[in-house]
Amino acid sequence: MKLVYALLFSVIATPVFAHGPTPQKTDQTVTIKATPDVVWKLLSEPCAIKNWHPDVADCQSDTPLKRTLTLKNGSKITEEVDEILPAEMTISYRIGGEIDIKALPVSSLTGRIKVKAEGAGTQVSWLARYYRADTTNEPPKGLDDESALKAVNAYVKAGLSGLDKPEVKK
Repeated sequence: MKLVYALLFSVIATPVFAHGPTPQKTDQTVTIKATPDVVWKLLSEPCAIKNWHPDVADCQSDTPLKRTLTLKNGSKITEEVDEILPAEMTISYRIGGEIDIKALPVSSLTGRIKVKAEGAGTQVSWLARYYRADTTNEPPKGLDDESALKAVNAYVKAGLSGLDKPEVKK
């Protein structure tokens, strides 16, 4: 009888291990020596990102709610704003359309950037949730969780560092 229970348990438990990717998360914060209004203006103008994000070479936008970024490596990211709340200084966005995995090795990504006063400066929080580029159970290197996490962390960190450069905050 114990053998029957053991076999039954192994048949039931096996599908638990055969699942797709788990969501990943990047959550970074920086305090900038500038007023919230100055920082908000940099973040809320659709193509101002090319002036402060060191990875962005160009930006095209026909509407305040959608922009296409060209990175310095030639890859592209199309971002669509889901919600912009000026009174709360918060922007929620997602990567839309076909995702260029040379830009970020993800299959989907949603993000939120929030600005708030912090002493004499401004705190900027950038949160991103995403899935790796290859959502199968055995993703190849470069399209796996580790690659997605490394790329998104680096992109967010570079952006936050770019916001804090003195020449950007004029």
